[in-house]
Amino acid sequence: MEENNKVFPEIETERLLLRQLTFIDLKDLYEIFSKEDIMKYYGMFPLKELEGVEKLISGFNKGFEDNMSIRWGIELKSTKKIIGTLGYHNFNHRFLRAEMGYELSNNYWNHGYMKEAISSIIDFGFKSMNLNRIEALVYPENVSSRNLLKNLKFKEEGILREYAYFREKYEDLVMYSLLKREIL
Repeated sequence: MEENNKVFPEIETERLLLRQLTFIDLKDLYEIFSKEDIMKYYGMFPLKELEGVEKLISGFNKGFEDNMSIRWGIELKSTKKIIGTLGYHNFNHRFLRAEMGYELSNNYWNHGYMKEAISSIIDFGFKSMNLNRIEALVYPENVSSRNLLKNLKFKEEGILREYAYFREKYEDLVMYSLLKREIL
């Protein structure tokens, strides 16, 4: 990725526009980040105030400015509504790898939106960011996310025991990866 003052890359798919998040998106994001059924696999408790969403947006944008992460808002083109976010974090620039994360409003589950969005950032990651490896860490009980990753050709590498401390307890996570040579 380039140095500071870079332009945030937008990605357009058939039904979605992946774009930078702004404070205009506060209410849409609050609808997502305040719901327990979405946040239980995100690694944090649901937000109770809009101030928490402001901090998330600021953090996502600072991560991009500092060349440490990139997080797109998933805008449904037909309504201009933000229905989720996704992106890369934990960049390892030396080894050209990054971890992918995502969440989607439960009102839009099972419509193929996340597969469409992830497919586009996989392409962006390998071609524009020159990544060699994309990783995803998933709670073992998050069957929908695990199936989605397998459908996108990610390989399950194994369980990382008590790998993270979320919501006041240690959690096992399943490591998935996709290599550039496997799809390009």
